[in-house]
This record gives sequence, structure tokens and C-alpha cells, in this order.
Amino acid sequence: MQQPPPYAPQGGAPPPAAMVSKVEMTISCEGLRDADVFSKSDPICVVYNLEGNKRREIGRTERIDDNLNPKFQKQVIVDYHFEEVQKLAFHVFDIDDNNNDVSKADFLGKCECTLGQIVSSSNFKRPLDYLGRNFGSISIQAQEQGGMQKSVAMTLKGVKLDKKDWFGSKLLKSKGIGLLVLMSLALSVLLSYFPASLYYILPFYLIVIMFHLAQLGKSDPFLEFHRQLLDGSYALAHRTEFIKNTLNPNWKPMKINTRRLCNNNPDTVIRVECFDWNSNGSHDLIGEFFTTLAELEQANAGKTFPLVHPKKKSKRGYRHSGEIVVETLTVAREYSFLEYIQGGCELNFVVGIDFTGSNGDPRDPSSLHYLGGTTPNQYTQAINAVGNVIQDYDSDQLYPAFGFGARLPPTWQVSHQFSLNGNPSEPDCHGIQGILGAYQQCINSVQLYGPTNASPIVGNVAKMAREALHQQQAKDYYILLLITDGILTDMDQTIHMIIEASELPMSIIIVGVGNADFSDMERLDADDALLSIGNRKAKRDIVQFVPFRDFKNGLPDRLAASVLKEVPGQVREMYNDILRVPPLYQPFNGPPS
Repeated sequence: MQQPPPYAPQGGAPPPAAMVSKVEMTISCEGLRDADVFSKSDPICVVYNLEGNKRREIGRTERIDDNLNPKFQKQVIVDYHFEEVQKLAFHVFDIDDNNNDVSKADFLGKCECTLGQIVSSSNFKRPLDYLGRNFGSISIQAQEQGGMQKSVAMTLKGVKLDKKDWFGSKLLKSKGIGLLVLMSLALSVLLSYFPASLYYILPFYLIVIMFHLAQLGKSDPFLEFHRQLLDGSYALAHRTEFIKNTLNPNWKPMKINTRRLCNNNPDTVIRVECFDWNSNGSHDLIGEFFTTLAELEQANAGKTFPLVHPKKKSKRGYRHSGEIVVETLTVAREYSFLEYIQGGCELNFVVGIDFTGSNGDPRDPSSLHYLGGTTPNQYTQAINAVGNVIQDYDSDQLYPAFGFGARLPPTWQVSHQFSLNGNPSEPDCHGIQGILGAYQQCINSVQLYGPTNASPIVGNVAKMAREALHQQQAKDYYILLLITDGILTDMDQTIHMIIEASELPMSIIIVGVGNADFSDMERLDADDALLSIGNRKAKRDIVQFVPFRDFKNGLPDRLAASVLKEVPGQVREMYNDILRVPPLYQPFNGPPS
């Protein structure tokens, strides 16, 4: 199968942007302070978004009269962005007027946290802070808004499709009138060699030649799926790859989310069009058929859908322009990233740091490892930016941290993987500050050297992920943050490791620090085509690469947002498509006892 150029139809729907979900928060409190003299407090909870020193109200519950243990019915809805640290504040007030004016209300307590901490906990509960003392508690349950998602996985083939091409027609369509002029000139030259008496037989020979050319031509078919909108128009939901020169194509297995395919309505009309691909973008319609998800679900393997061309169906004797055959079709439950997180999946954070000599002497202010400046170096900023997001999804806060490319005492042999804390058997650091502390100690005790070999660390994390894979559960997903100042010297070995890791529950984030030319590193970030080497090809895209300099003058959270935006989709793809397992347990029911 041939892949189309950028301007031609591409397989699948456009890739989604960073995941944005609506989260509904249900709030309750216990043991509130009683601020009323002759009755109990009348509490209300106001939720704020904290941005620096500013706060912005995003919602509030209803007021409940005379209750120190309120269970609020009105939910507060907030946009959830995995790749951001979303700081929230919950303020509880005693309201005595009917206008719910909190500026005139008695303050009962507050709780500050991140949205990540809430959604990663089956039942988030914290004490309420009242003037520096704990007074009562608040519980928050988060649930993703929206109905249950499904996906349609199917394999289709075409049978006896209409020919749309004759031999050379693709060239004619792409080159246009210029080619026609050249052909005319060539024919004129050819005729000059024929005697006039033979001119009358030329049309016959031309007809024979054209007939044989037509027999040589076929089509380059691809499919488009469109869902019908409320106004009767149609929106593109999915496009397959095109297959060169065949009337009996077998398209790759496809998977389409039912929200995109039919807006989760099994009776929504779906129009399926079959086109013959042309390089100039003027694709020729072969035919179309109409169906619904309900009909597709009931279709047995081998069911056929005739392709009808709307301009030919009124012609006498016309039946169809070929058929589309359903070879396999299944409709399966599709779980969201939040359902896996709330169902017990943890994101295990691992760090790999480049200690090669090209970083410069750590005692020199120009070194990428220099620690004496007023601004943290790029390694420190990258660890902080990414780690501050992921730490909310790892309950034990223990993070393995490694270095590579340095000489280690006392033998001063080069190591391509060593523990930052100096303990090979227990490389875990406690918390993000633990990683930074181990890094600062390590930089003063090793000798920067080389080369820049990352494959040992990638392989080690893949080993951890393989052990998690054996559980056959959506429990432990690994995220490796690899920070380097240059091109990898073991690029081929690293690619082999990444291809192996693409079948494992892990993602790799690579941050390039300094001013090196990172153009070759973009090869690892396979956004356009899956990573491959030789005859080996990755199962999915698990690498995100960014140069730190692109964010040097911006806030660290912009770096985190860029490198983490693909992680939710990678987690979903691993557990929905590769392992095909549901969350460990349903949110709010808690883990099994």
C-alpha cells in the first residue's frame, strides 16, 4: 500500500489537540465550624481557580441551611487539562442573606489543591484550614462529564469497483493541457511519416490502442465516512488510506470513535463514499452507500453494500459501481484517560539526565549543568515543569532517576546508566525535590564524559514496563523524561528500543537543552508516520520531543503543556487498543478490598 502525499487523503481522522474534558465535582463537608448563635451555619462552597496571586471564581454550590455536615447537590464543572497544573481553592462560607454574597459572609475554612490530585483520587478528602487551624473537612469526588464512549473496529474490502483510470490518465490529469499539446505535436510528427493513403485506417488503430490502454488502467480507491448533521449536511468522520491500482482493495483495519462517527446516536445516517485518488486533489467518485451504526452492528461478516454513483443510478441497466464487503466489525466500549486514572492506573515518573562532556564544566557559568546562577539551569527547569504535573498521578512519590555518559568514582569508568542517588539497587528519589537534590549532589561527584548513549536507560524503563505488562491490567504506566544536550550517538539502538517499547505501557518525553542542532531528534517524534527501522515498525507513537530553547523565554508550564499533551491519548491507546483491558475498578467504588 502506498501512503499519500500531504495534500492527498490521509488515513484516519485529524489527530486531536491536547485533551480537554469537562469534570463534574461533587462536594461535601463534615464537622464545619458553627458561626451562628441561635442556629447552625448555613454553608455554601465557592470554588476558585488560582493563577499566581490572582483567583477567579469558576463555580459554587447551593446554600444548605442549618447543617454542619452538608452534602451539596449542585456540582461545580471545570475544564480538565492533564498537561497543566490546575490549582484550585475551595472556600466554605456561612451565608445569612438571600443574595449569597460571600463578601458579607462568615468564613468557615478553605482547602487548596490541584485538579490532578482530585481526579487521581477515588475519594479526595482534606482538612479545612481556618486561620491556620484544621476545622472540619471537605470531600470532593470528580467525574468526567459525558456519556459512555464506544468505538467501531472494522475491516472492509472492495469488490469489482469501477475503473476510473486508463493507462496514462493519472499523468494527463496531473500535467494537464501542457501534456496534451506535447502529445498533439508528437502525433503530427508521426503522421508526417505515413502516406496519405493510410490515413483512413489510423482511427481504427487509435481505437484499438485506447481500448488496450483502458484495460491496463484501474483505480486507486479510498473510503470516506461522513456523519449526518442536524441540518442534513455531512461532516467527515474518517478517511482510509488509498490503495494503488486495484479494483479489489483490502483496506487496513480501522477504528472510529462512535462520537465522531455518529455522535453516539446509533440511528444517525452515515454516508460512505468511495473515491479514486488523484494526485492533483480532484478525486473521482466511484460510488456511495448510506447506513447507520445500528445496521452496522447487526451486519454479519460478509455483508455487502453496493456502491451507487448518484449520476448513474437513473441510467437504464445500471446496477452499481462495485461493492464494499464487511469482513470484520466489532463495537466495543472505549474508556477515557480519566476513567483509567480514577480506576487505579498510576503514572510512574522516571528521569534520565545527560552527563556528557558537551554540557560544559559544571563550575563554568556557561555550562548547562551550572548550579550557581540566580535562575535554575535548563535541566532543573525541565524536571520541575514535567514533574510538577505528573506527581499528582503517582501515589508513592518515589521516582527512579538516572544519569548517563559520565565517569564514576572510584574506578572512573564510563557509565551509560547510573543512579543519581548512588544506590544502584534503590534508584528511587522521594518527590521532585528528591530528584533535584540527588542531581545536585551527583553533578559534583562525577566527571562529565561521553558518548551520548540513551538506549540503556530506555531499555531499563522498558523492562519495568514489561513487568507491568505481565499484570494484564491498567495499573502501572511509565513516563520517561530524557533530557539531553545533543544528538544521540546510539540512535539506531535507541530506535530499536523505542519500537520494542511501543508495545509496552510507557511513553518517552525528550527535552533537548542547549543550542545544538536537534533536527535528527525530530525523527524519534513520529507524529506523521510511525517510527521504523529496517523491517521493524512501532505499534504506536510514544515519543514527544521538544527543544527547551523554544520555551526559554516562556513560563515552565508551557514546556509541560507541550510535552505532556499526547500522554492521555497514548495511555488510552495502550489500554484500549493494545492490551484491551478496562480500568482496574470503577471510580467511586474504590479499589477492591
